[in-house]
Amino acid sequence: MSIPVRGVRRCFRTTAMSLVILGISVIGAFFMTGGGIFASLPVPTAAQVAWQNDELGVFFHFDIEVFDKPYQTIHPRGYSLPPLGSISPKLFNPKRLDTNQWLRVAGALGAKYAVFTAKHSSGFLMWPSNLYPYGVKQSPWRHGHGDVVKAFITSCKRYGIAPGLYCSAGNNSWWNLHRGHAHFNRGRAVGSAAAVRTFLNMDVRMYKSLWRHAGPLAYMWFDGGVDPLGSRLNGLLKKYEPNAVCFNGPAGAPGGIARWSGNEKGFVAYPNWSTVNTTDDQKDRGPGSPHGKYYIPVEGNVPLRYHFWMWKSDTVKNILPLKTLMKMYLQTVGHGANFIINANIDPAGRVPGPDARRLAEFGATIRKWFGKSLAQTSGRGGTITLKLPHQESINCVMIKEDIARGQRIERYTIDGLKNGSWKPLCGGYSVGEKRIEPFPMSTVTAIRMKITQSAATPMINKLAVFHINSPLLAPR
Repeated sequence: MSIPVRGVRRCFRTTAMSLVILGISVIGAFFMTGGGIFASLPVPTAAQVAWQNDELGVFFHFDIEVFDKPYQTIHPRGYSLPPLGSISPKLFNPKRLDTNQWLRVAGALGAKYAVFTAKHSSGFLMWPSNLYPYGVKQSPWRHGHGDVVKAFITSCKRYGIAPGLYCSAGNNSWWNLHRGHAHFNRGRAVGSAAAVRTFLNMDVRMYKSLWRHAGPLAYMWFDGGVDPLGSRLNGLLKKYEPNAVCFNGPAGAPGGIARWSGNEKGFVAYPNWSTVNTTDDQKDRGPGSPHGKYYIPVEGNVPLRYHFWMWKSDTVKNILPLKTLMKMYLQTVGHGANFIINANIDPAGRVPGPDARRLAEFGATIRKWFGKSLAQTSGRGGTITLKLPHQESINCVMIKEDIARGQRIERYTIDGLKNGSWKPLCGGYSVGEKRIEPFPMSTVTAIRMKITQSAATPMINKLAVFHINSPLLAPR
């Protein structure tokens, strides 16, 4: 079948040498793109491929504010910035902190990566540092010799989960950024030149300190972006974290960057494209573009205790139900995005029991639904047919592109073979790392995927069908 291909380059030369060069280029393009002549198609870095394949992550939010009772009473949502100096570092003293327990919770979910808040909005440093006197070094916890960052990294290694760290550039209550002579506004540093320069220089020293201390990371979470720092971080990333995908990170980060879905409600718009036309983290939210110039995949996120990112004692009733979590999974991972769900760390230093149980239940349901398909295949080209061993009732299809070659599929249909005739089951636009699409139960002997529009030759790593017997699954 004919596959529309965008941006075919044609180049004509008059000399024999030019014709030879052109022929070599054509052959190279043919093999590099899997059998076609294409303009440069944005492709992910190896780090981006690994991160997208991980699909599911856990956030661990923990900050000094969870120890401050007045602050938790004043700020019911638990995420507003505390006033300068209002929370003493002497309050930080988790009696039963256990990062191994955190990572066991992540493992029960089936998360392949985890992210810990090394420095949140308070400015409290979760690793021993001389950058400024506000952190674990100034706390009574383990007599000032504790190190939550190092403990977290060690636990990640122990349980085989890729480590990531959150460290925001903009919000820092200890430095009084939000009330002083400099502030961040829509990802930009605003204020007097001297104040902005002083704060940004501190930010650069902070990241250098953290990365030297933490060791290799898979993921770096920059809340609010780091555009005010320009490219100053790229040299440090290249030296210390060359394989870290950077959420809202600096353009040109060696490991590549990821972008926000535009909400904290656990869903990603569909169709979802991993390509966009800007590297500005304040502008690249939303569905992306099938013709985007830059490969920047999407993360969807949500707090398990909706909508509390930090622990509060009276929020157990806010834990999301399983039905909602499964819907979110289908609307993030099932839309080709990553999904990271936050687990609050309580003042004792642990994931509370109700939260741990719900995340384990969530992971078990994902595995029950999608752990084993009825049948699956792979292939390339405009039509891929999957013959079932025998007649089966199916109600869900999963598609995975070979994203290392770029996101190629722009439009497709899925038909089922029933009584010798092909009947439409479902269809869509983007695929990317993974597309999960439920449809009404249908009894078929084969399915056929037809790609009707593509940026390059379609490369399918997986086309699979499932019979999911659950009231939680409903066709959209």
